[in-house]
Amino acid sequence: MRNREVIKSAILIILVLVSVFMTYRVWTFTPELTDLETDVNTDTPSIGPKISKPIDSVIMPFRMINRNGTDVKGTSNVKDIKRITDQMLSKEVKKVDILSSESVVELEDLSERYTILDFPDSVPSEMYLNQVLGMNMSYYPKVNFDRILVDTKSTNEAVVYLLSEDKRKAVKLQTTMKSHKFDQINKAAASDLKPYTGIITNETTTNEINQIYAPETADNMNIYRYVSNKISVADLNDVILGESVIARSNEDNISTYNNNTGISTVNEEKQTYRYTNLSEDENRQKDISKSITNTFKFINEHAGYTDEFRLFDTDQKTGKIDYQMFLNNYPVFNDDKLSSIEAVWGRDTINEYNRGLITTGVAVPSKKEADELPSSEEVRYGLASNAQIDFNKVTNIAIGYDLSIPNNEIDNLQDTIEFTPKWYIKYDGEWKRYENGGLT
Repeated sequence: MRNREVIKSAILIILVLVSVFMTYRVWTFTPELTDLETDVNTDTPSIGPKISKPIDSVIMPFRMINRNGTDVKGTSNVKDIKRITDQMLSKEVKKVDILSSESVVELEDLSERYTILDFPDSVPSEMYLNQVLGMNMSYYPKVNFDRILVDTKSTNEAVVYLLSEDKRKAVKLQTTMKSHKFDQINKAAASDLKPYTGIITNETTTNEINQIYAPETADNMNIYRYVSNKISVADLNDVILGESVIARSNEDNISTYNNNTGISTVNEEKQTYRYTNLSEDENRQKDISKSITNTFKFINEHAGYTDEFRLFDTDQKTGKIDYQMFLNNYPVFNDDKLSSIEAVWGRDTINEYNRGLITTGVAVPSKKEADELPSSEEVRYGLASNAQIDFNKVTNIAIGYDLSIPNNEIDNLQDTIEFTPKWYIKYDGEWKRYENGGLT
């Protein structure tokens, strides 16, 4: 009997010590967020004004939808979206559950009132929850997601769900965030919200939580024109190639530069810059979390986010990270990729770096009027009726701007760039422009 009491006492002491240790770990936890928020060093070569971008302004949702039963309203307004994500910053997560299914995961405890935060592509939850939101958690799940749901009706404290891109997995977070604060923010944003519609394209999107959401109409979309500024190729080479840059050739508007390890190509006609680090080709980073972290830090510390850019596409196979230009809360597209920064991280440094050479300057009046865009229902019908399109492969629908360089520059003292509103469709993993029932 005495031995049994001794064993019980020993077990109790061990449990108390473990509890004390875990409490200490929680109290002393520091997220990696601070490592990414350093200012641009004045001695570091840069290609733009030396202004550091906060990571939560680059890695963030591109639209917010509030669903209350059959009432669906949303917005792409970055201020309204940031007010929601700001509520999550540095908050505590009391419990983490991983839900999974062989088909589509069911969120049985979800109420009929919740907020949806949509991302343009899949994001690693471990990186986002830790480095972007700085949430205090016992562990970070390794599940990639492209949609967040915030349930503020079920309990007094918000329940957050992260849905995987194929909707077969979900991370359920029970938090200490007060539901009434989310509700107050959503109420304040009510005037900015517009009617949205849920679109079903395949078996996965039949469920309301998995539907593709888009604004019912594209109201007040104008053509914008800006004076264009050009990024200095010399500054870019200073950042990418360093001091040992060698000019190799300049033929047919294409200039080539290199150093001991890599080569850069500048296309003056298309206004693009492409770099490949030949020594890093076999050592590219395949961990997408590390790729996002390192490419963000590299671009940011060299002032590479010359306009508003956001994480827009991640390629799990190649490790390529795409940061897309945004204008007035909408993504900007261009056939020559003038509106994107593509980066691949190697073992220790940048492996690939591709971008456009133009940035927006002063806004100037546009003489053109934008064509009236069709409704999202007309877009859905056009796609579903097109025999050339497999409607099952449509995974996202959004309004964006087509960036172009006008040819009629005779009357202009400076070069300009033009932004024309269009519908864009994510089809079979790629964003394509919608035109008259087809994709281009």
